[in-house]
This record gives sequence, C-alpha cells and structure tokens, in this order.
Amino acid sequence: MKLKKQKSAGAKTDKKKMVLSDQLPWSIQEAYKVLRTNILLSLPGEGSRVIAVTSAFASDGKTTNAVNTAISMGKLGKKVLLIDCDMRKPSVDSMLGVSPIPGLSDTLAGLNKDNDFLQHVPEIGIDVISAGNIPPDPTLLLQGKEMEKLLQVVRKYYDYIFLDFPPVTTVTDAVLLADYVDGYLIVVRHDRTDYRAIVDTVEQLRFAKANIIGFIYNDYSLENKKYSYGSYGYGKYRSRGYGYGYGYGYGYGTGERQNGDGSGDH
Repeated sequence: MKLKKQKSAGAKTDKKKMVLSDQLPWSIQEAYKVLRTNILLSLPGEGSRVIAVTSAFASDGKTTNAVNTAISMGKLGKKVLLIDCDMRKPSVDSMLGVSPIPGLSDTLAGLNKDNDFLQHVPEIGIDVISAGNIPPDPTLLLQGKEMEKLLQVVRKYYDYIFLDFPPVTTVTDAVLLADYVDGYLIVVRHDRTDYRAIVDTVEQLRFAKANIIGFIYNDYSLENKKYSYGSYGYGKYRSRGYGYGYGYGYGYGTGERQNGDGSGDH
C-alpha cells in the first residue's frame, strides 16, 4: 500500500472557530497542552502510538477533542495522522475542510485503487483520512483485515495516529480495535453524560482489555473564573477536569485509579 497525499480545501468558517489555533483564548490552548503532556506521560517510550477518542453518547465532544488533541500533538513537531473512524456520522471532514471522499470506507472496501485517501492540512500541520462514503456495515469494515493492514502501514510513517470513533454505548466499533490501539481517551460532557453510561463505556472497553489512559471532561463552563478543578468519579476511576468558560467549552481529564471501590457530533 502506497500512501499518496492531497491538500485540503480548508475549513469552513463556522467549523474553523472550533479548531485549535493561536487565535483561540490562551486558556483553551493551555488546556490542550496539559492534555498532550498527560498523553506523553501515559504512553512513554519509542515508536508510533495509536490513540482512540470515543465517548458514551453522541454530541459529547469527541470529534472536537480528537481534532484538537491531534493538532496540539502536531505542534510538538510530531508526525500526526487523524482518521475519522465514525463512518456512520462523520464530521472530521466538515470541521477541517477536507474532502469527504475518498476516505476510510472506500479504502477498506477496496474501492480506492489509487490509495489517494491521505489529505494534508497545511494550516494545522497534520494529515487526515476522512470517513469516506457511508457504508452499509461500518463494523464489518473495521474488524476486517484491511483495517489491521492500514494501521500497520501508517505506523511506519507517523508518530501519533488518532482515531475518532463512534460512541461506545451506541455501537461496538471503538471496542473492536482494542488490540491495535495503544490508549483510549473517553470524552465526558459536563452535566450531560449519564453516570451509568460512563460505567457501561468503561466496562465494555475493559472487557476488551483496552488501555484507558484518561478522560476528557468537556463543556465545563466557568462564568467569572479563569481556572477551576472539578471531579467526576465513578467506580475505581476518577477524572479531574480542568475547565474554563468559552462557549461550548473544552477540558481535559486524567484517569486515576482509586483505592477501594470509591466512589458532534462535536
């Protein structure tokens, strides 16, 4: 498989406001730097890393955080690839202004003979594979040998590969690739994501022996305060969220083991 790149057309104005850049408030940029540091500390060592971003529900903010975490990592000079694995409700293409096709589904189904599915987004310095045409059975494509082969190939070229997956409680897509993912990030939306849905998400991923490296606490608004720490505990896990007010809000969370039993789409 040969990788061919094409340039993106550029993000649309409304979506571009959500993309991490130097024009966003300092607090937002800093939050993603901290998230980036947590990822580096959670997955030390040499070699390529595959990181999956998912959530319990749609609209929890998984795509926005997958995109911006990838951009933040690219700012370190890392070679970064973002793959839209949400072939049911893709949104990476509209957010970054890349072509929706050809994409992941076309390549996995053998319909993209030219292998020109890679798109470079120069203004943010990362490469992207869009979801492609919506297939009749995305799960079948993801669990096929072609997906395994694709990840093996891109690992040779990139330091970090981010996978934007559908919500875990909706479909099993995110769980299927646990053997090929180095770490999972779970997006939790403040005042929206149900406690039991989060527990179910964690249990499904742990059953697949997935490595959960952290939680992103999203949409935590602080009216008149610049910084604040919140907590979101469940089971043996607790997420510490760094929140700040900015419209839809951003945040990061680090997954921590607790002693005892304690206790979008964008």
